Formats: sequence, structure tokens, C-alpha cells
Amino acid sequence: MAPGFRHTVIALTLAAAGLSAAVDEPEPSEPLARVRVIVATRAANVSITARDATIASFLPSVLAGPASLTVSRTGRTLQLSRNIAGQAAEASFDIILADMAPGSVVTWNVTADSAAETSLEVYSLADSSRATLVDRFVATAASAQFASSPSLVPAAGRLEAKPFLPRRVLAFYYPWYEVETWQSSQLVDRPVPRYSTEAQADVDRQVAQAQAVGIDTFVVSWQGRDTQGGFNDRRLRLVLEAGRRAGMQVCVYTETYVANRDSNPTAPIDPQTLFGWLADIVDLYGSHPAYLHIGGRPVIFTYAASLFPQQGWADLVARLRSSGRNPFLVGDFSRSTLLDVFDGEYQYSNVFSSGNTLIDLNRAESLRVRTINLLRPGDRRRLWVASVTPGYDDSKLVGRPAAYVVDRENGSTYDRQWAAAIDTVADWIVVTTWNEWWENTQIEAGERYGSTYLDRTRAWAAAFRNAKRPPATRTPVAEF
Repeated sequence: MAPGFRHTVIALTLAAAGLSAAVDEPEPSEPLARVRVIVATRAANVSITARDATIASFLPSVLAGPASLTVSRTGRTLQLSRNIAGQAAEASFDIILADMAPGSVVTWNVTADSAAETSLEVYSLADSSRATLVDRFVATAASAQFASSPSLVPAAGRLEAKPFLPRRVLAFYYPWYEVETWQSSQLVDRPVPRYSTEAQADVDRQVAQAQAVGIDTFVVSWQGRDTQGGFNDRRLRLVLEAGRRAGMQVCVYTETYVANRDSNPTAPIDPQTLFGWLADIVDLYGSHPAYLHIGGRPVIFTYAASLFPQQGWADLVARLRSSGRNPFLVGDFSRSTLLDVFDGEYQYSNVFSSGNTLIDLNRAESLRVRTINLLRPGDRRRLWVASVTPGYDDSKLVGRPAAYVVDRENGSTYDRQWAAAIDTVADWIVVTTWNEWWENTQIEAGERYGSTYLDRTRAWAAAFRNAKRPPATRTPVAEF
């Protein structure tokens, strides 16, 4: 476990789910260092990892070599690949290192596919405008280790990833339900009371219930204003009105995988349809008093963002901005270069990951999202949104290629998800879901679990808000 992120495993997972929200131990600072590694080799492929430090994020560039030469863009391994063996190749990696103390030694592990000579030059970028050479190493074997001088990580002037404040707890909300829905044989569980998302009184009750357990924002599923008779538009307006009445905020998440003229999940995403969706969200709902904004920009979550190519997103965002629209886009992806285009990242659910896999995934994504702006002077801070899910069961759904079930373990699955999210310094946390009854990820009160998951959410939301960070890093979100 990385130092400074454990909060005694969130007060021993809220006292083994006896659920107390008092997690107020001071959190140690999160020292970061900016360095540059220049790799020169005649090998075809070279990989470099760090020991006694974590590669949080990096930006690569090819300096010399054949047209086939590529470099890695994400992850914790610096890779130079597809060089022509025997030909000189050179690449530069600007890196944010985490999890090291001032004056500590960083060990670089170098692995090549041959014994061709490989050299590393390691620079400190404490001053982003001037690279200071710290070490130079040469490997003549296919595998080697080198230790950098302690001066690589200066004792003063270290970087810190400033948080988005205030912390926010959100929940995905589905406007799919009518009273007749609950008669379906494909449902494993049903809500208490049963309701219709077409009824303002029912939506008002849901918003009030969510607020009472610490949820600040409903993130409403949306797939075009005219789809299926316009129910997305009509029912989103009911949620916005409920939010306005209660003082709770609302935003949209797009079901991007059906962004085409026929709303066909097997058809390609259509750029014009997707542009129209985002433009409509800004134009139709962005000025509503209940709609969530960051720095005056309406927030839009995009599900399955990685199904659309990076250049397509870049073109779409440029087109939106040229039309006077500037939404704050939070994309569903991981280990992706889409972070270059998006303003934030989330994953819809990590409930299929557990234990150290879940912690490592959250930790890796959290570090990358929160630090990548430190590699470019003046770059914007991205938003890291961790997801938490109580379980999953789509075993009764007709037409699914395979049934997936993740047992709730009497609430332990949910508790582990929350502990991992808080532990890895989430800016925001999104609950997946408030009411996705078809896949049984809901926390809404129901026949099987009563209000168990509402009670757990209340305690965990309070724990998230109370987890302290160093006062020096408390910078308002408007500064980013």
C-alpha cells in the first residue's frame, strides 16, 4: 500500500461496517517530482520502470529514429518500440513521480530485447523551464538497473496535485420506469415504494431521499431529446425541476454507444448525432438553475467514450467551442490518451475488480488524472471521479450474451468500493447506481435489501467529505 493514502483503511472500513463517519485523521502531503528521462538505444524494443517511486503520469516524444518507432503514452512503463534493430533511436519522457521522499533514491529498471547499448539521461524538472542533468547511465546487457542520485527529488519546491473542491457525491439515475415496469419477470428486485419516473411527485421523493443520504447530484441517463417519443427530454426536465425545488444539482450522462440516427447499439457512433446531443444538452438544459456547472461550464458525463476515436472527440470539442458552447466533459475510459481531450475521467463501474486489483486500478488512474496537467505549464487540472457499486446481477435479462453476477456480500462489496475510492484521493465519487434495477446495481430502497444501502451511503458520503487533506493544498475549483 502506498504511504499516506490509507487512513487506517478508512477507519477499518468504517468499523467493519458498523458505520461511523468520523474519518478525520490529517492526511500527509502527497509529494510529487517532475523529471525527464531521455532514452537512446540501438535495440528494437526497450522498457523502463521505476522502483521506490511510482510513475504517476508522463508525456513522451520521439527525438530520432525510423518512421516505425513508437513510444508508450499511458501506464507505468516507459516503452520505446518498433525500432529497426541496430539503428539509433532516441525518445524523451517527461514524468511525474509519486510515492517517494526527498533525498530518496529512484532505481530504474531497463529491459531491452537485445544487448545493444542503451543509455539513459535523467534530468530534474523542478524548474519546468530548465532541465538539470542529474545522472547518465549506460547499459550494455539486455537487462540492467541504475540508481539515480538523491538530488533527483529536491527537498523544497515539490509539486502537489491540488484538489477540486468541494468534494461531491453523485449517483447515476435512470428515467426508464413506469408503474407497469415492475411487473417484468426479468427483474431480480423491485423498489419500495414502486414509482414512475414520469410522475413529478415520485421524482421529487427520490431527489429528497438521495439528498438525505448525502448525494449532491443525480447524473441522468440520456440518449437524445427525440428518442422513443422524447421521453429522455421530458423526464430529464422532471429531475431538473425536482432538483430546483430541493436545491440539489443535476447533470446528464450520454449513452454514447447509441449515438447514431437509429439509436442502434450495433451501429457505429455518428459524429453528427453525437455533436447534436452535446449541443442540445448545453442549449436545452445547461442554463437551468439546477444544472451542475464547473467554472460556468455545464458538466456532461459520456458513457463508453472510448468507443469513439480520440481525433473524433478532438474535432467534436473544437466544433462545440467554435459554436460558443464549452461543456465540461467527463469521459468513461481508462489507460487512454482521451485524457488529452477530456476535462475529467471516470469508469462507469469497477465492481468486477476486487482486492489489490481494484486498489491498483483506482490508484493508477487517480494519479494520472490528477497530475498530468503538471507536465505542461498552464495546462488545466483534470477531474478524477471514482465509481462505487454495491454489486451486479443481470442473470435474468433476456438477450445478454452471458450472465454476470457480483455478490453484494451483505454490503462488504460496497464498503470495499468506497474505501478504495476515498483511499486513492478521489475528487468526486459517483454511485453506480441510484436505480439501475435491470442490472441490480441500485442502492435505492427495495424489497431485498430495504434501506441498507441508503444507510451505508450516508455514512460513506460523510466519511468522504471529512477525510482531511493538507490545508496548503485547499485551492478552490475555480482556479483550475
